[in-house]
Amino acid sequence: MKHPPLLLAAALLFWGWQSHLLTFALPMLLVLEVAPWVKWRWALTDKDFRRVVDFTSAALIITTLYLFSQDSSHGLMKLLNWFPVLFFLLITVQIYSTAGTVKLGNLLLSLRRYEKKFGKPHPKANLPINLAYPYFITCLLSASVNNSVWFYTGISVLLAWGLWTMRPKRYHFSVFALLLLIAIFVGYIAQLGIYRLHSEVESLVLSWLNDILWANKDPYRRNTAIGDIINLKQSNKIRLRVEASQPLLLQEASYNVLINKTWIAKHTYFKEIMPGDSWLISADKMKPNSMATATISAYLKNGKGMLALPNGTFKLSKLSMLHLYYNNLGAVKVENGPDLIRYTAHFADKTPLNTPPNEYDLLIPKPPKSYLIELSKDLELSSQKPTAVVQTLTEFFENNFKYSLNLTGASLEDFLRVKRAGHCEYFATATVLLLRTVGIPSRYASGYAAIEWNSWENAYLVRQRHAHAWALAYINGRWQTVDTTVADWANIEAESAAWWTPIYDIASWISYQFSKWRWSEEENSENQWLLWLILPLALILIWRLYSRKRVKSSQAQTNQQVSTKIGGDSPFFQIIQALTIAGYIRLQGETLTVWLKRLQLLDVDMQKMLKLHQRYRFDSVGLNSEEQANFTRQVQIWLKGFLKF
Repeated sequence: MKHPPLLLAAALLFWGWQSHLLTFALPMLLVLEVAPWVKWRWALTDKDFRRVVDFTSAALIITTLYLFSQDSSHGLMKLLNWFPVLFFLLITVQIYSTAGTVKLGNLLLSLRRYEKKFGKPHPKANLPINLAYPYFITCLLSASVNNSVWFYTGISVLLAWGLWTMRPKRYHFSVFALLLLIAIFVGYIAQLGIYRLHSEVESLVLSWLNDILWANKDPYRRNTAIGDIINLKQSNKIRLRVEASQPLLLQEASYNVLINKTWIAKHTYFKEIMPGDSWLISADKMKPNSMATATISAYLKNGKGMLALPNGTFKLSKLSMLHLYYNNLGAVKVENGPDLIRYTAHFADKTPLNTPPNEYDLLIPKPPKSYLIELSKDLELSSQKPTAVVQTLTEFFENNFKYSLNLTGASLEDFLRVKRAGHCEYFATATVLLLRTVGIPSRYASGYAAIEWNSWENAYLVRQRHAHAWALAYINGRWQTVDTTVADWANIEAESAAWWTPIYDIASWISYQFSKWRWSEEENSENQWLLWLILPLALILIWRLYSRKRVKSSQAQTNQQVSTKIGGDSPFFQIIQALTIAGYIRLQGETLTVWLKRLQLLDVDMQKMLKLHQRYRFDSVGLNSEEQANFTRQVQIWLKGFLKF
């Protein structure tokens, strides 16, 4: 069935408006709608059509794999948004071909295999398919990905327009209009409920796909054992690149309860941060002289991960993410992101991420409690102000302890009384518990230290061996960083770096530059470069098709040719022409009787006119003057009634 003029243009315009892709939609609709004024058509063979179908299929598969590998299951939503572009070449070739349709055998690979296997076409292979209406529905479906408040209104108008031309002519237009209004009303009521479920269902499906296909668990660890960080320190792999004016400690998580040798984040809960021009964590006004920024580049695993942030971060900018969450202990996690993210952290003296202290921030486990209190008394911590306590502990560890990566499985008491050497996890744990002995709320924090400056990249390189742990102390109404690990720990680790580290750094920088280009959203947030990569291939295919034989043709010429055949002066050809103009296409090889029966127009009057038409064309006697006048009158009456609708 032929689609009405401008319907595809309206659908493309609606898709471009909803998807913010008018730069694509406008030239596409122009190409489709100028077809009636173009006086030639491609005389394409089945082989030509199959090339176009194969190209469209290949482009669809490549785009699907790329977007899915980039954005996991969310990439499928982006793919749906680009369907009108991916299928545009196919609908264009159909419209500009002499056939005006595409055979089913050219569309379906299974029918091609049947022909190859049995040496003859499938019985349904030559069935002509008009792709106009499927493409129309595709545009509406793609527009639904980014639907706005006007989406339902727009889709209702377009569907009503499309259905109007397909309505049964034997029913009065008022009946059809009433049924259409009822359908629109019922659909509106239904979509209200569906809209409320949309976010939950989408979240559930995306989560299920990620868990099943990627086996990707929540990146936030609610517990960490003393010794976990030491495993990270064996690698020189670059995890972060930090552009900042000074060295920083970048926190990923913090914990408040120690059980045996494991720190636990107890009573934590995540809240989603609402996106905008920036991700605002705290609305508190900051003093200009207390603010600072750091730009951080980090890698995510399968689109998920924890953000490494300076203490006191209150805002994030230049971060392109779908979902961002933070918890009451200062941890921020991201979901549905690219493999490489780049963001700017705005931080100050205040600590909006961390909630005020509670009873868990003063708990001291029973086994080490006695000797911790004893050591606290020896250091006379209870008689000092909080800031002095921090200073005393820093000097105590700096003057009496050494940094070592060889301490494995030792207890905290062995670290404090016997070994007097260990890695950052022991220093941080001991500091947290000693602060608690004098009533200073404290937490155990883990993350990375940005301390290795690289002049070539003009940034701090944060390697996996820069994983670090420290204490957070609540002093003077804010959480402050307390790092008591002896200062030469970084130098000790750097000395153990492999000789080939500079070679690795060059390779890492090249990989980083490629990833930054690949995942950049500054120029093209929807990865349009991939589609522009496919575009030259499409142009080559169009050029090859263009070189095929072109036949001068127009709808008016086609209709004129039909009417000048044998018996072309039969009045019944006016009915055929009216039906053809209205979009009721007669299939190849389809008789008039079968065609009219399929259109549900073969009533008693139509049967009489069809019988007179066949007598006029094939009976040697033909029609007498009275029968011919009656025949003409019946046709005019039918046409008058048909054109009313």
